[in-house]
Amino acid sequence: MLVADRNMTMRERGFTLTEALVVLSIVAVMVAIGAPNLSHLIASMNARSASFDLIGDLALARSEAIKRNGTVRVEPVVGTNWAQGWRVVAEATPTFPATTLRQREALHGALTVVGANGLVFQPNGRIGADTAPGNASWRITSTNATPRCVVITPTGSARSKVGESC
Repeated sequence: MLVADRNMTMRERGFTLTEALVVLSIVAVMVAIGAPNLSHLIASMNARSASFDLIGDLALARSEAIKRNGTVRVEPVVGTNWAQGWRVVAEATPTFPATTLRQREALHGALTVVGANGLVFQPNGRIGADTAPGNASWRITSTNATPRCVVITPTGSARSKVGESC
């Protein structure tokens, strides 16, 4: 009976120091291997999120131009720096006053956005005649992620694609 009690107390004590060190070393190796991949994943998700935000705002601008039967602009908040945020502005019409429909805040610090200086949607939902098709794209990049491009067609529809070239 004494042997059974002694075995029971050994099992109730938990892990040995050697077992705990082995587990900690395995976890440390896994973290060291996974950390670079995690930062790439986070940067890629930030770029993807920014591109989808821009696509959503372009769709809003297009639908508002059609609804209001007037022009709607999508432009950077600060000069030509899209990474500092952008806004959707409806021009005044006889029916509606000039209004800022949406304004986005600055993007995550690691993201850069290079693209058109601004975009105007006509009342029919198409982009303005002064916007050449090659100028209606944005390249969203980060130091640690694959670049994303937002491309808009002359008819006004936008899409996002992964890659270096827009």
